[in-house]
Amino acid sequence: MDSINSMLSNVQNYQGLLAKQTGLENSDFATAHSANFSQLLSNAINGLNNNVNAMEQGTAGLISGTNNDLGKTMVQMTEAQLSVQTAVQVRNKVLDAYNDIKNMQF
Repeated sequence: MDSINSMLSNVQNYQGLLAKQTGLENSDFATAHSANFSQLLSNAINGLNNNVNAMEQGTAGLISGTNNDLGKTMVQMTEAQLSVQTAVQVRNKVLDAYNDIKNMQF
């Protein structure tokens, strides 16, 4: 989670530098869309965290005997697995894009 937050911080810092260089730092368009992107990313991270927590609670319930619904727990495990895989793929794509931008020569 910390690596995702630091990556988000790095992307926001880079976005600020790019906005200064392009003259869009005071633009209403840039401000509105950066807030939307930040909110979208925060919502995705919160959704991932919720899926993993639900899976952990369901698994703990099965182990302790308080939860007897194996099907629901398996669905929660699958949702958590897909969420984590999606987050990893998005992270990989962001890092690839960052590296491509970093290696550009102006």
